[in-house]
Amino acid sequence: MAAQNAQPHSETTRITHWVVAVSSALLFATGAAIYDRRPRFRVGLHTLTLPRVPSWLTMTFEPKLVHYVFAAVFVLCGIAYLAWGLRSGHFKDLMMTRADAAKLLPMQLYYLRLRKAPPNYGLYNPLQKLAYSVVLFAIAPLLVLSGAALLEFPIVHPIAALFIGGVKLWHVALTALLCLFVIGHVGMVLTTGLGKNMRKMI
Repeated sequence: MAAQNAQPHSETTRITHWVVAVSSALLFATGAAIYDRRPRFRVGLHTLTLPRVPSWLTMTFEPKLVHYVFAAVFVLCGIAYLAWGLRSGHFKDLMMTRADAAKLLPMQLYYLRLRKAPPNYGLYNPLQKLAYSVVLFAIAPLLVLSGAALLEFPIVHPIAALFIGGVKLWHVALTALLCLFVIGHVGMVLTTGLGKNMRKMI
């Protein structure tokens, strides 16, 4: 049987989770306000114009200042979580492994109600491990780097050369991917028991 994980998450996980959640919400709202001022991207010799974000999703009060402040909070919180995770061995439970790969489809079938029971797993199921591994070690670092490259300081401009096609477009695309993760994450929390999941994270 799959592990029945009813124990609360560690104190570090709970604190960093909620700090990152609040920071991410404010980063999205202020970032959307900044983006809406100029939703155009230079890709090679072409200019790409994307739709604006609805105004009710934006925060227009000093968006750049608030964005920079909570970007710093996001980064510091991420560093603290990374340091704790490496020291405590937390990432051994969280990281995707080769053995988890074979359980991805059965786990998805379980969520789709096409399988009666999930495959065996430990603290995190295979889909959670895949999602968290991609977000923590790919999307989030690239999002921070692309954001740093957009700062108005010449010292960070060389970072922009790492993002082929335009650093601004990368930053927006990575934000969109993170939003998709959040939607899936919230959906999973709701469908697997909101009360139970909230007790583990508060």
